[in-house]
Amino acid sequence: MNNAYYTIIGMDVGDRKTQVCVMAGGGAAPKVVMETAIPTTREGLAKFLATQDRASAVAFEAGTHCRWMDEVARGMGFKVYVANPCRLRMITESKTKNDKNDARTLARIALADPGLLHPVKLRGPEHQRMLNLHEMRNLLVKQRTGIVVQLRAVAKSMGFRIAKCQAAGFHRLDRSAWPREFRDIAWPMLKNLEQLAVTIRTYEKQIRELAETPTFKAQVERLMEIRYVGLYVATGFVAVTGGDVDRFGKPRDIGPWLGVTPKQDQSGDVDRQCHITKAGSGLMRRLLVESAQMILRDCSADTDLKAKGLRICARGAKIARRKAVTAVARSLAVLMVAMLKKPDAPYVPLSERCEKELLAMRATA
Repeated sequence: MNNAYYTIIGMDVGDRKTQVCVMAGGGAAPKVVMETAIPTTREGLAKFLATQDRASAVAFEAGTHCRWMDEVARGMGFKVYVANPCRLRMITESKTKNDKNDARTLARIALADPGLLHPVKLRGPEHQRMLNLHEMRNLLVKQRTGIVVQLRAVAKSMGFRIAKCQAAGFHRLDRSAWPREFRDIAWPMLKNLEQLAVTIRTYEKQIRELAETPTFKAQVERLMEIRYVGLYVATGFVAVTGGDVDRFGKPRDIGPWLGVTPKQDQSGDVDRQCHITKAGSGLMRRLLVESAQMILRDCSADTDLKAKGLRICARGAKIARRKAVTAVARSLAVLMVAMLKKPDAPYVPLSERCEKELLAMRATA
């Protein structure tokens, strides 16, 4: 057997109850030793594991409860495999999917070869806290944007337009020229925007303070050397990767990990163009895309990444611009990993070759 553990505790984790399957190997076929359901709480998990042999291993999927379950099980001396649910189509696409079968399948796969679970490495508590702060801020920013867009739409339906401004300062606009009917509709939302601005600033302050701690400071400052990589992109990247870029054998491996590489659908002479996989952090993809759009602006400084994006835009296809943004976002992630892997290497924003290429493109435009 490939696995050093001959007893596996497979767990299908639910929000209130967890289905458990204890399976033993070593014989002609794996044997179910015990099946039960336990409460999805720290006390319930600890009480069950106290009755099990510490030579066993525990396997469950990554999810809402995986962090504290990993903490409890490892604290009691168990080996833990946190499976990647996106890579377990045997479970997610099963025709007989239920809690009992899922727990059995997890245990059976772990007995055969734990590598088939594609175990994930959980972030440390400080990196998880930073990610949580980013997610809370992102949620509030989306709410603010939605309110501003809706208020502008209502204003247009009444026959006037609201002056252009940043969403963060929308609630401070001069309202004297607004029709009374619109002011009566808008003022409750403007109060809401004012409170949202205060809450967003609170999260931003916490992000800045956490970025100054030893866990983040060196890596964040290194990433901010890159043009158009600001505090939120840098701290988000360090948080999502857990500060561990050694997990990537090559810098380009970050692309598939973040889901910014196209799917492959090739068979024989047919090779279809597909969308990106979106397999990783949606928050980090959004931050990378925002930076890529800034890099590709006409008024932005020339960089190697900008040259790459303009090269793709020059192909002239209908979706060339969108492809360019995605390609620049992916290359930016690769550059960030490369810089963290070699913290002492100098950052050169624009190489001589790309400088000549940009001059040639502008000369022929």
